[in-house]
Amino acid sequence: MLIAAVSLMALAVVACAAAPTGSPTPQGIWKTYFDQALADPNLSDFERQVLSDYQITDAEYQEAKDRFVTCMANKGWIIIYNWDGTYVTQPAPGNTNSAAIVGIPDGFACSKGTTNWIEPIYWGMRDNPQGLTREQQIRTCFQKYAVPDGAGLSDDQFARLVDDVNFHASTPEGVLCYWDPTGANGYSIEQAEAMDSGPRGQASVGPGSEGTPVIVTPT
Repeated sequence: MLIAAVSLMALAVVACAAAPTGSPTPQGIWKTYFDQALADPNLSDFERQVLSDYQITDAEYQEAKDRFVTCMANKGWIIIYNWDGTYVTQPAPGNTNSAAIVGIPDGFACSKGTTNWIEPIYWGMRDNPQGLTREQQIRTCFQKYAVPDGAGLSDDQFARLVDDVNFHASTPEGVLCYWDPTGANGYSIEQAEAMDSGPRGQASVGPGSEGTPVIVTPT
């Protein structure tokens, strides 16, 4: 089975908060993401209808998921969504599909026009309604726990610091802030330290996103 994360910020940011009420002008980075989506020449009519008012309701997100699940079913896959927006891919009975990892290209193809823009923005706005960048979230967390790393740096300098794959925070609390800056994923310090000790590279997570560390969810 394959569990596919959908979070925009790599953070695989997900949250238990109530559904976003939205506003005509989303804050921070979310206005930028809406603008980027609406400027996408390949945007489907469905996506444009959902995104044009700069809000994503629960019902609209559910319809996007339903369209994605139907597309995958037509390709011989069963999609089982979890509460946090991640999902499990299983081969449907009676088809030639084998391991779920084979379905990754189908997943990318089916997300186009359905969940590609809608899903990461929806979950991102739930967890981060202020529209802070990942780097801003980390800095806020560092300040909360008196982590000294990057103190005195400009915002751009701090972003370059924490975006360097060789960066490791100097305190346990800092490591947790790096991997789970808002606490939305519920990681413990031990889980964060285990991820921090492993290899990581750069990946683009979510439409229009900046390079962010690949996150392997701890077991």
